[in-house]
Amino acid sequence: MTEDGGLSIKANEAFSQARRRVFFQRIASFFTGHQPGNLLSFEHVRDKLKIRGQHYAGTQDVPLDKIVGTVGRYQDFNRAFLPTQDHIRERWRRVYEVALGPTGFPPIDVYKIGDVYFVRDGHHRVSVLKELGAAAIEATVTELETPIRLSPDVGEQDLDLKEEYAAFLKATGLDELRPEQNVECTLPGQYQKLLLHIAVHRHFLGQREEREIPYAEAVVRWYDEVYCPVMEAIREEGILQDFAERTEADLYLWIIEHRHYLSERYAQEVPLEQAAAEFSREFGTGAGRKQLEAEVEKVKGGGKKKRKEPGTIAVFGSGSAPADDPVLAQAERLGQLLAEAGYTLICGGYGGTMEAASRGAREAGGKVVGVTMDLFAPRLEPNAYLTKEQRVKDFFPRLKRLTRADGFVILRGGIGTLTEATLVWTLLQTGQIAPRPFVFVGEDWQRLFDAFRAETFMSEGDFQLATIVDSVDEALTVLQENVLPGP
Repeated sequence: MTEDGGLSIKANEAFSQARRRVFFQRIASFFTGHQPGNLLSFEHVRDKLKIRGQHYAGTQDVPLDKIVGTVGRYQDFNRAFLPTQDHIRERWRRVYEVALGPTGFPPIDVYKIGDVYFVRDGHHRVSVLKELGAAAIEATVTELETPIRLSPDVGEQDLDLKEEYAAFLKATGLDELRPEQNVECTLPGQYQKLLLHIAVHRHFLGQREEREIPYAEAVVRWYDEVYCPVMEAIREEGILQDFAERTEADLYLWIIEHRHYLSERYAQEVPLEQAAAEFSREFGTGAGRKQLEAEVEKVKGGGKKKRKEPGTIAVFGSGSAPADDPVLAQAERLGQLLAEAGYTLICGGYGGTMEAASRGAREAGGKVVGVTMDLFAPRLEPNAYLTKEQRVKDFFPRLKRLTRADGFVILRGGIGTLTEATLVWTLLQTGQIAPRPFVFVGEDWQRLFDAFRAETFMSEGDFQLATIVDSVDEALTVLQENVLPGP
């Protein structure tokens, strides 16, 4: 037998052995439920991480264990670059023979994102060299620029979190404003909470300092004045060692929520250090830890928490509108229309415009949620038309709850109405809540918008986020074009 003939047989056997390993992996997955990993899709990862640019990084030796992605060859190889299709045998065998021959082969071509490489050209060469036990391969590298850390063990669920993180950084610019930041969460949905924290911090800074706070300034001041002090408390208490699988950002959110709970429980503001210490004692071990882990599983999807049904419309208006003001009849008509169309109405839950809208919805057989506050008790009583009352401590959680609605209708009101409307506007403008109907009812708003145009730095893009209509009937039309009613 010639030397070439022997090499060909060896190459063919090597391919068969690689294919057998794929077969046994599939058999094992049948019993364990653990599926062999697929190659990462370059296009999928690029789109999720919101790439900011790219540059040519030259020719270099690339570790084979960091090549776990592909541009276009998803079906032919698995995550370990074992061949998954028998039809590539001939090509694979020829590459194997070249690898053992005297000439070798040219560099492969790859993209690099984070610490992960994606093959553009040279999949068979990677597969063969991994089969031969090589540690690295020569490659020409084009590096894509992203602030997101990406490692070779990243999975699909991890990518979803990376996508949320990339969107958070794009919205805030925090990685550029504070390059040392590491505000990374391990659970889905947490970055939206962080964005809301920034928005509310900005809102109250503006009220306290009586000026418009630029968004970048609000981001920096939230990070320096709110987030970092919590981090210091976490480190001083050594809390992270009890939650090794979580990050400081996870604990920040949990401790802030726990602080709100303790403040309500003790009827006084609880110091941050006390909240951190009590959180660690209650949830670091024992039954509290099991309860927390169960909640984590729900958030991750193991418990499949029921998602909020679509069709909730927040109505903002004055709680002290005069009894003979036409806005009350307008509000009642709006509540009726929303109920008849199948929407749930959510409002502040007290009198005036809120009561009128609640009455209209309730008498039409609709659901009415009122978000009331301990701050107003016992001075104010919820109106009698609510089907559900949600009691919160003060304005912060109240605004948070109202801004989760699927659409917003703003009726004529006072400073409270204007405050709530401008907060919603800020959340929409900065992308901290997804686009949704934001409707102002009445010609009076047009005059106010004209004043905003003349006297503020608001752009036309800001005004395009809002819609002004003449009547509540027109408001309903806007909602029906954009928001599905509930079942």
